[in-house]
Amino acid sequence: MHKNHPSLFAAIHVGSEQVSLQIVEYRNLETIHVLENIHRQISLGEETFQTGRIGTDTVAELCDILKGFRRKLTEYGVRDYRLMATTAIREAANQPYIIDQIQIKADLEAEVIDMPQEIFFKYVAIFRKMQVLGLTAGKEALLFVDITSGGLGITLYRNGRILYQQNIHIGVLRIKESFNKTQRDSLSFQQALGEYIFSVIEPVRPALAGHTIRYVVLSGPDTELFLQMLGRKTRCALDSVKQEEFLVLYKRLHKLNLSQVMQAFALTEAKADMALPTIILYQQLLSLCQAQELAVVNDQFLDGMTVCHLAQKTKHPWLDEIDKQTFSLIRSLAKKYQQHDGHSEAVAAVSLQLFDKLHRAHGLGKRERQLLEGAALLHDIGKFVSLRSHYLFSHRLILSSDILGFSEKEKLIMACVAQYHSKGTPQPSDPTLSGLSVQEQMTVAKLAAIIRLADAIDRTHRQKALKIELTFRGEELLVTVTTREDYALEQWTFADKASFFENVFGIRPILIRQAG
Repeated sequence: MHKNHPSLFAAIHVGSEQVSLQIVEYRNLETIHVLENIHRQISLGEETFQTGRIGTDTVAELCDILKGFRRKLTEYGVRDYRLMATTAIREAANQPYIIDQIQIKADLEAEVIDMPQEIFFKYVAIFRKMQVLGLTAGKEALLFVDITSGGLGITLYRNGRILYQQNIHIGVLRIKESFNKTQRDSLSFQQALGEYIFSVIEPVRPALAGHTIRYVVLSGPDTELFLQMLGRKTRCALDSVKQEEFLVLYKRLHKLNLSQVMQAFALTEAKADMALPTIILYQQLLSLCQAQELAVVNDQFLDGMTVCHLAQKTKHPWLDEIDKQTFSLIRSLAKKYQQHDGHSEAVAAVSLQLFDKLHRAHGLGKRERQLLEGAALLHDIGKFVSLRSHYLFSHRLILSSDILGFSEKEKLIMACVAQYHSKGTPQPSDPTLSGLSVQEQMTVAKLAAIIRLADAIDRTHRQKALKIELTFRGEELLVTVTTREDYALEQWTFADKASFFENVFGIRPILIRQAG
């Protein structure tokens, strides 16, 4: 292909209520031209949330839609594409069979992504739009709220950092399906619905306390319904809704039954049935943070898929900014568990130095380097629970935390590396490794061997090393540490930890103290 000729990419999203296709041509991240945006309605989420699986007829309908999308790809000559399925297929008991049918019938390879990844793609798209509009540079915080049919993602951003992130299984359709038809028709439904939503999201309040939040930035399919109910007939790059305008809508809706909602807002019964959960959820979110404005941008999951893929393909430096935000969240998590004595940062720095020096020995890439850094920053958070068994609790706390930008599998790798940072040998029989492939278990062993040496170099948690130099001498790795202090404990610990490293890499590490 000629270097000045634009490239093509297609993003396909199988959501809970619709299947979408976006085809773009691009030269770089700043010159993206959308050639096609196609959306087809299909009720996948309702079946999953009601029965736990998606029926045969619905799967056949889905495959027919995707066959049409495949023809579009062929028509445009698109070879580079990604197809991602989210909540509905992710939670369906027959998920593997659906993915297999998509591959065979529509000739498309599909990925099922977990909730943290789903929220991440939405966040990336919306953050980029807010950044372009000049709304991310102020001192006030932004609360990004992504509401899907089955989930709610809450991300607190301020001044280049993500301070808090939480994913909750309380999407609008899931809320609706939590109550049967008789309950939804009850006079007590509005009160019960409000109390139900409050009970789920109220634990988020302490994390938002003390932050002045300029906007609650909303995304998700139900934002269209929200703007329609406000009478906004045309979409802008950013639709801003003052708290006072929203409360007028909220109070009006509270007085209406389903048929009155349909008539007052010109909605179908299906849309009217979703209106109350949507608006009450928005009201509860506003009450958490006392923000004065709601902001709705028109960027969606597909846009996030496209932006991330094209940034990676073109090696755009903007990705570094997103990585910094991701690691700011990891540092916020470490601070939450009172891990802020400088030791974790020292271990992270030395771990990355070792990783880079050993690139020919480990054969790992940039993503594994990021997993190592994340594990190093969080390796001691288990001390918040137990000093004696902290490595086990570090594993559990990492797994139970929402870390934007990392999949559940990647979190598991980080958790296992943190667990083995001081002792033990990863074994295939270890239940904590049971969710990992043989290759992924090897990655855990390699990263754990590296972090174990880095932890030994700062055994006293006093950052005695002024400088660390790494050199190879045959099959030996010489680690020369310059220090002005007594370094006996570190040297003894290093010698004790070196055998695991040597077993993994076939390289003998030797620590040499040099007076500063």
